[in-house]
Amino acid sequence: MKILINVVNARNVGGGLQVVHNFLLGTLKYPCFDVEWYYAVSERLDTVYLNDEFKSKVEGHYFVFPNQPDFFHTYRKTQKNLRRLENKIKPDVIYTILGPCYNFFKHREVIRFVHPWVVTSNPYAWSTLSFKTKVRMKFHIVLLKLLVRRIKYVITQTEAVKQGLIRELAKEPDSIRVVNNVLPAVYASLDNTPIEENSGWVEIPAVGGGEHKNLDIIPEVLKELEETYGIKNYRFHVTLPKSSPVLPIIEQRIKEFGYEDRLINHGNLKQQDLAMLYRKCRISYLPSVLEVFSASTIESMYFQLPTVATELFFNTEVFGDACLYYTPKDVKQAASQIVRAVTDESVRQNLKDKMKIQLTRFNSFEKYFNDTVDFLMEVGEGKHDENKMI
Repeated sequence: MKILINVVNARNVGGGLQVVHNFLLGTLKYPCFDVEWYYAVSERLDTVYLNDEFKSKVEGHYFVFPNQPDFFHTYRKTQKNLRRLENKIKPDVIYTILGPCYNFFKHREVIRFVHPWVVTSNPYAWSTLSFKTKVRMKFHIVLLKLLVRRIKYVITQTEAVKQGLIRELAKEPDSIRVVNNVLPAVYASLDNTPIEENSGWVEIPAVGGGEHKNLDIIPEVLKELEETYGIKNYRFHVTLPKSSPVLPIIEQRIKEFGYEDRLINHGNLKQQDLAMLYRKCRISYLPSVLEVFSASTIESMYFQLPTVATELFFNTEVFGDACLYYTPKDVKQAASQIVRAVTDESVRQNLKDKMKIQLTRFNSFEKYFNDTVDFLMEVGEGKHDENKMI
């Protein structure tokens, strides 16, 4: 069976690109002898993420395209060249990992769809956006829905998203496969034991980017920690790029409160560097108000960091009772739970014990990879073609 992996739109640094990178490496690490892989990759993947060893092993099946979408320069030429490649290979199925894509194919296509705004948004998430951003997002959602509707087969990460696709986009249940996110394979080779430092700081990671991560709550949480609990030595670590619209808001409030020493922004971190950060921290803080499935949840469990997170389905579905929850955007509750997670040793140990059990659901990248390939092969073999096209 021929499977063409389409990742020409893998251009933005972040969790999505890491998912792509890990899956591409998986095609070599977990060989499927019934599958002949082909790769249509972006220039960013080619130049930054994929090394010469990988490229040499897939030589002849590996094709590089300009980063997409680039409507004003390379889009039409890329679409034409992708169609030529498709006609040459004649794949049984095309797998677009960062779906939906603005490039269109004739053969069966499976998209991995994890955009939270389309079917799982909530009032908390919408309240984080400015008026202009809300308007742009609503138009973007309309476009995404149109793109997803035209693709029959979908892989997503949670049952909630599957039900949303069925409910709002009239997808057939059998054409959607839920494959839970898992701990990135690279972590299996990395040390996760804590690093004890006597700096006097209590280090707390709040990983991620985007308005929906609600990281702009951190200055207010720091203020609550000081004013209510007299705590001045809790320090948050964020990973926001300089281009983030949230970063200036956070920095301005931090400066107003005089808390410049209580927040460190590391920018985008590679997984190895992120692992080192986690090892130096005492708890994890996840204030996000919108996700499909955040990698930060399973990373927090892997590094045995008692976690404080918003009480929303995308957290409770993954953590279960191995987490301290609070009402989204409630500064007082957040601060109270953070203090418990840091200072109450019985709570900390209880959470760690439960995390070890909970993590077993999400610690096999090989299973994640094989479950994905199984569905791709089912689609390629036409096992779901009897379902009515949407």
